[in-house]
Amino acid sequence: SRLHIRELFQNSSTPALHIIRDSADVTFGGVAPEPSTVNMRQVVKFLQERKEPLKLGAIIDPDGDRIRFTDGTKEIGMNQFGAMAYHFLHEYKKKKGLVAKTVATSNLANSLAAAFGEELYEPPVGFKNFKPVIDKALVYFEESDGISITGHTPEKDAYIGLLLALEMMLTTSMNLGDYLAAIEKEYGAFYPERDGVEVSVRGEEMLARLAGLDKYRAGSTVQVGNVARRIQQVITIDGRKMIFDDGSWLMIRPSGTEPKVRFYVESRDQAGTKDLVATARNMLVETGLL
Repeated sequence: SRLHIRELFQNSSTPALHIIRDSADVTFGGVAPEPSTVNMRQVVKFLQERKEPLKLGAIIDPDGDRIRFTDGTKEIGMNQFGAMAYHFLHEYKKKKGLVAKTVATSNLANSLAAAFGEELYEPPVGFKNFKPVIDKALVYFEESDGISITGHTPEKDAYIGLLLALEMMLTTSMNLGDYLAAIEKEYGAFYPERDGVEVSVRGEEMLARLAGLDKYRAGSTVQVGNVARRIQQVITIDGRKMIFDDGSWLMIRPSGTEPKVRFYVESRDQAGTKDLVATARNMLVETGLL
């Protein structure tokens, strides 16, 4: 991405454009080269020192396919930004069409699609799984910071995300955090989180232990913090996603790339996220994987 970012801005020398960590370094300075909250700290610090009313910071990974944002106050991951992009194209650009996001991604996009009367496509984790709707979905994205849009490349592309973010700001005259707050005020707030645990068993034995989660079916109750939540819906296209009666959910699935079990949660209030994480961990303890 360091090879193209200046060209994207026509090699502008404006002081409004500041590029960090764009030198050639195969070790990446010993820092994992990925969009993350830890790596965002330097960007946040820089933006907080700027006086402009509209500010945008972004982290792009080395091969230019993943991106995460901040306005110096609020970090915007793809869980939120993908839904924002859908709202922007649908409501500001007056484009009509479905939205696609992986099953492990925030349900904010689900809320938007329902309000717009549009379809939702929700495949297993993996950008390749958007193939059936590449020419139909306005936006397709996954929580691991990948996005693309209709009429663009079928692969995830950080640059289209960056251009969308800039156009959002110029069109709405809002920073991304303010735009997200406006969307949440109208369609509801969602607070996602994810984690993973290394496991010593793999293959069939891991799957056999995860099958112990089958007892958590629609209609059964799960203790989440101090509240007994009823499971409203179970989705099993990729692991097991349990959606509760308040719209919160948790999902457990085996990693496709590492000897890990991953879990994803989403609360409808900020305080509830940690309770869902604890519940997911307790379920893994029950299976004997943790």
